[in-house]
Amino acid sequence: MKTKTTRYKTPVARLVEEGFAIHQKLLILNEEFKEVKQRLKLHAGARPNEYVPLLDKDSEGEQWIALGDGCECRVVFPDAKVKTDFDPGESDFLTIRSLAGDHFKSLFRKVTLYRPTEKKTFRGQVKHLLAPKTAEQLLELCSTESDPKIVFKPRPLEKEDRK
Repeated sequence: MKTKTTRYKTPVARLVEEGFAIHQKLLILNEEFKEVKQRLKLHAGARPNEYVPLLDKDSEGEQWIALGDGCECRVVFPDAKVKTDFDPGESDFLTIRSLAGDHFKSLFRKVTLYRPTEKKTFRGQVKHLLAPKTAEQLLELCSTESDPKIVFKPRPLEKEDRK
């Protein structure tokens, strides 16, 4: 796949350079931040007797709160997430059904879902199999808009840049 590279010697170039510099700083800061968060999780994990309930009544789990000078950190330990799908072909399903007993139908509902057969090649398959107008309509109904993304990466200096 060909890409078009636009090289500017204008304010856009300064924006690209400024964005790249910030991006590089963020990479370093994000790594440091991950380390700090990991260490706080270890401290919190070692103090389960200090856990308090979550404030939001709709949330399930506990939290550990540590205070700093003018700030605080909450390490949240959410309860395990409830699975959204249960396959009747899986070995656990019979046990689930048995444990739910007479309440099975009030606790679970049968749902039929359709998913693209191959997510990565779906667009190509639609365009190949259907007439252009029909393909366009189907893809519009089966897609959601996505925002543009910005990606910064270093590039080697070219000869003219080294002068």
